[in-house]
Parts: sequence; structure tokens; C-alpha cells
Amino acid sequence: MLEFPAFSSLCDWFVSTLPIRHAAISTLGDPFALVAVSVSDAVAAELEQTQLDLGVGPCWEAKAAGTPVLVHDLQQASTLSWPALLTAAESRGVRSTYAFPMAVGAIDVGVVDLYATTTHALSPHEVQDAWAMADVAAVRVVDHVLSEVESPASMGSPKRFLHQATGMVMAQLGVPSDDAMVVIRAHAFATGTSIPDVVQAIIRRDIDFSA
Repeated sequence: MLEFPAFSSLCDWFVSTLPIRHAAISTLGDPFALVAVSVSDAVAAELEQTQLDLGVGPCWEAKAAGTPVLVHDLQQASTLSWPALLTAAESRGVRSTYAFPMAVGAIDVGVVDLYATTTHALSPHEVQDAWAMADVAAVRVVDHVLSEVESPASMGSPKRFLHQATGMVMAQLGVPSDDAMVVIRAHAFATGTSIPDVVQAIIRRDIDFSA
């Protein structure tokens, strides 16, 4: 079973768990900012910023497709339209890169980018693990982002309704209560709806995150 690390240790979690050297996590706009929210080191920061500045790269393709983008050998990827990223990666000894989209419910959160100094760094099993880890990261990133923008009064729904809606989301998604609450908050934030209104819609079954 995967651990559930704190936001501050997400990139270190990827680096210590998988055979990769650098990790970065970015939100890619709408409804969140366009920014690298966490990086493991200076190399990850440089490669991530290159993608964000140019608007091209595996992170953007993973976001658009909703599936991982796996580049097992950058030196054999000359047909890819990311010349600046390929040059930067080669200069830093990066030989392969893997991008995993993050989502909470139907909300696109961003992408986890992993960079390795060997070709074919991730096996098929490790790719599956990394994607599962990206799901965990998505919840932690949303919780972190929303904690910076929400006011203390923004949760103002009666406790019995909030608990009922949280329980329904837990059943729909198979997640613990804290993560179910993050899903509710993320939906409210992304749609510009108040949390009490989202809670009532969940209870009425107008919103079903398992659908």
C-alpha cells in the first residue's frame, strides 16, 4: 500500500521510491496557477521551468492526453518538438523523462514530471506505481493550494450535511475522509461554487464523483 506523504515531501517521495534522480510537480493553469509547486532540486527546477516557459514538453502532452507520457530515451527522441528541453536535459545528464497527469475527480490539477539519468529507468510495473503515486500527489497539491486561498469561513456548511456529503464522496471514490473533503473543496474552487452549495448537490446526487 502506498504511503500518504505530506506536501512538503512529495518530490523526495518520488525520488526515494522510484529509480529516478529528479522530480517536479506543477499546476498548469485553469483553475490553478501556472507554476511549479514543488521540485526536488535545481536540475528539476530548471527543466520544469523550461517546459512552463515554452508551453511544450511532456508535461503539456500528459495534461492534454490525460495519460502518462513516457520518453524512455531522450537521445532517440529527436522527432519530438521540444528542442530546448532536450538540450537542457542532455546538458544535465538526464536520459529519460516521465510525465504523469494529476486529477482530483474530474478536475485537472497538473502533472508530476520525473527525470532519470539512465534510459528505460521505469519498468511497466514502476510506471503503474508512479501513476498511483501521482493520484496521491494530486490530493496533497490541491489541499496545499486551497489552504492558501480559502478563508476560515469558507467551509460554512452545517456539520451534519458536510459529514453526510463527505461520507458519500468517500464511498464514491474509495478515499479516506480527509481526501474526500479535499475533493469537495476542489470542486467548489474549480466551479466557483460555495462549499455549502456543493455539499447540497452531492447529497441530492446532482454531483457524483464516481460517474
